Amino acid sequence: MQVKTFRGQSYSGLLQKVKSELGPDAVILSSDCISSNGKKTFELTAALEMPSAEYAGAQETKQKNRGKAEEAVPGMPSENYGEEWRREWSDFKKSIFKIIKPQLKGPKITSRQKQALEYLEKQGVYPEVIMDLWSGLGENLHLPTLDVFSDSVPVTSWGHQMQNGKIHCLMGPSGVGKTTTVLRLALESRNLQPGIKICLVNTDTQHAGGRLFLKHYADLSDFAFMEAKSSEDLKNILQVQSRYDLIFLDTPGLEIRERPGWKSWIKNLKRVRRHLVLSPVYAPDQLDAYLQKYSRDNLNSLIWTKLDEACNYGSLVNASWKSALPASYLGFGKGLRHCSASATRDNFWKLVFKKILPKVEGTGDTS
Repeated sequence: MQVKTFRGQSYSGLLQKVKSELGPDAVILSSDCISSNGKKTFELTAALEMPSAEYAGAQETKQKNRGKAEEAVPGMPSENYGEEWRREWSDFKKSIFKIIKPQLKGPKITSRQKQALEYLEKQGVYPEVIMDLWSGLGENLHLPTLDVFSDSVPVTSWGHQMQNGKIHCLMGPSGVGKTTTVLRLALESRNLQPGIKICLVNTDTQHAGGRLFLKHYADLSDFAFMEAKSSEDLKNILQVQSRYDLIFLDTPGLEIRERPGWKSWIKNLKRVRRHLVLSPVYAPDQLDAYLQKYSRDNLNSLIWTKLDEACNYGSLVNASWKSALPASYLGFGKGLRHCSASATRDNFWKLVFKKILPKVEGTGDTS
């Protein structure tokens, strides 16, 4: 285990230094505020089970020898060992935090702010996220709580995403609701800008159900529909993009993305905004694994689905904090209309703290 002590004038600055030097899996062992000659100095002691350089080297060696490596754990394929290690380390961090929490001496915050942090902790927000939010509150006592939280947990609107890109690629595991979300976003975009020309593109040729569903509603909604069965098809789509104001790509799940042909497709998707579609019904470890798998795809935002099926929403906070990606769209229910909304700071935190689904304009309710 690597243990290191950090000192500085800013508590949040120290947390960022811990993350940059030891990585996001580091555990805060102790926290203190030292006064000397009228000046305050913060001190943090953090630990990492494996030094970052050693871990990076091990990962690189693992990638080179993946095809030849023997099983790292009896009965467990070597490629799954990293995920198992992250799961064990996550449990270890939570245990350590419970032990050291009573002794932590972080910045002073109001009792109401403490209640907010305690609630987030009960909703499954990671200890390191709680520490970062605590630090931000202590250094910005003059700011509203949600303003401070939004600095660490970004939220953006779908309108902003739409203005910053013509082609939008929805990525995520199978069954998360990518196809339905493509249709919802297309309808939402038309509501924001009536009369715009929209094209829906299906790139998952392995599952007929999603393809037929997308084509059927594209015809009903007067959207153009195209299919991309190869990298050449994607090139053609990029060549005809001037015909449309917006293009949405519905992509396959992980089982197809891992195939060699998909990598060549990704290379052709330049100047495209990529959105990772996730659901809070997944276990925290599963969400972390998805964030890790898709992190190499230059993502622009997170889209959340099946919100009505979740019992808490701490995972929304964890994912945005860990990936630094803003939540841009919130979906719930099984329909296409009145079952989704662009993310805003207010509806995001109202969902987290009060478990109230976003209010859809024009319906008067949340369902």
